[in-house]
Amino acid sequence: MRSAFSHLNELWGFLAVEELLKTGVKYFCISPGSRSTPLTFAVSQYKQARPVIHFDERGAAFYALGHARATGKPAAVISTSGTAAANFMPAVIEASVDHVPLILLTADRPPELRHSGANQTIDQVKIFGDYVRWQMDMPCPDEKISPVFVLTTIDQAVYRSRRSPSGPVHLNFMFREPLAPSKEKQSYKDYLEVIAGWLNESGPYTKYTESQTQISDDTIKEVAKLINGSKSGLIVVGKINSVEAVQVLSLAHKIGWPVFPDIASGLRLGVKSGNVVPFFDLYLLSESSKKFRPDTVFHFGNQPVSKRLLQFLESTRPENYIRIANHPDRLDPSHQVTMRIESDISDFCRRAAAAVTEKEKNTNTEKLIKLSARVNEVLTDSIELNKNDQMTEPAVARIISQHISKESALFLASSLPVREMDMFATDEGNSVPVEYNRGASGIDGTIATAAGYANGLKKSVTLLIGDLAYLHDLNSLSLVRESKIPITIVIINNDGGGIFSFLPVAEIGQAFEPFFGTPHGLSFQKSAEQFEIAYHHPKTIGEFIKAYTDSQRKKSSAIIEVSTNRQANWELHQKISQNVKTALAKA
Repeated sequence: MRSAFSHLNELWGFLAVEELLKTGVKYFCISPGSRSTPLTFAVSQYKQARPVIHFDERGAAFYALGHARATGKPAAVISTSGTAAANFMPAVIEASVDHVPLILLTADRPPELRHSGANQTIDQVKIFGDYVRWQMDMPCPDEKISPVFVLTTIDQAVYRSRRSPSGPVHLNFMFREPLAPSKEKQSYKDYLEVIAGWLNESGPYTKYTESQTQISDDTIKEVAKLINGSKSGLIVVGKINSVEAVQVLSLAHKIGWPVFPDIASGLRLGVKSGNVVPFFDLYLLSESSKKFRPDTVFHFGNQPVSKRLLQFLESTRPENYIRIANHPDRLDPSHQVTMRIESDISDFCRRAAAAVTEKEKNTNTEKLIKLSARVNEVLTDSIELNKNDQMTEPAVARIISQHISKESALFLASSLPVREMDMFATDEGNSVPVEYNRGASGIDGTIATAAGYANGLKKSVTLLIGDLAYLHDLNSLSLVRESKIPITIVIINNDGGGIFSFLPVAEIGQAFEPFFGTPHGLSFQKSAEQFEIAYHHPKTIGEFIKAYTDSQRKKSSAIIEVSTNRQANWELHQKISQNVKTALAKA
């Protein structure tokens, strides 16, 4: 880093950005603004920085969130002062609840302008409340403050964003004018003398070692005793990473227990195992499911999407409900956890498997696997996939899971799309990474998150999204247009909020449509044209399969709009449910 700068604002901007780079933060999602000039200009001067410029702060923050979901590393978002910073809030909440690292760098007016009526000035101090893991109100740059302060503050912020429980951190930079760099430079060599060693090194000023939580031998012995003494065990797997999924499956094989896998568990798509019960959600509709009463449940990772599973576990109230996660958060909405183990999931599974006696697959597991297979047969019969048939929402989930490329990934919007995929996706396609924003389960920022996820994975991504979530994030189509990684957006357009048709509010009468169904009467070809993205509107199964498989082969993004009817979709769900109940009753 050079020693001559236009002013101290510029120098502090360079110190902050270079230290972020040295800690491993490479991506900077920037929304244009004046007060943030010292930070933005610094990013522009480093070749190793990877800037993503987006005019919408909300979209920029969700893009960073998606990138962090893919890489496990935080990206930085930079905004100017005022409501620009407030637009980060939805992504901050999602990152906080779902433990995604994120670095928030907001520019702010100096203290003498706060509460004075100055333009574009709001109270940004602790604006994100308890949703951030750590925050610092950075003072206006001053030569009386050592540059070491800037470096150690950045180091602490990055560490706090990554340590368990990972999440967002906030640094609020106050800058007085001047903000922009000028041709006239002054030397800060004496000021920088205290960090002379840092200037010549590639690593950060403060190196943080990785913290680890080691469970005790006594805990493992207690767990082994529960496993060995259990007559009817069950493993529930929420969203976990691919390494953890392998270890959970290995433990399941050792103890012979059935596995109920969430769509994002890494064990739902393309996994063939004698322990995995892929269609457990629909199985739980049957009368026979009432005979299955697990006495011990191991629950790994996040809450599953399936509401039926949560209700089933609430009604059975297992004697032992053991929740394993690598953070201290409660994660017990039904208040039935009897043992909470904070541990690396892979380490726990290895040690638990080593401590227990190997068991043959129990009769419950064998029955559940057979019944799940029968559910799959019912789905094949109930969801028409002949090439001339009209498109349905279950068919969309079925076809995507059958035809998604093994070199790609899947991102699911909250609300109905994630549920359709969780229930109806086949397990006979490719095993691909699956992600969603289910921390707070909002519909905001879905397109932006998928774009960041694709960029972080460096893999093409299929985004399955509903019409309202699509409308909610139209601005972020600019991120899709600029993406070098292909993104296929499959929109289920049922002209409103399809999820509400499945809720009790659907029975309220005439008020339902305008206040909950919220029909909009829009199609999305014009939005695709505006952002110069290829557009398809298939009417039949055959047309959709062709449009989707073509998009998987091409190296460019595309929008595929599927028009469906909310009432017809509800009726199809009821038909499938009844067919499953009938088939399993006979089985």
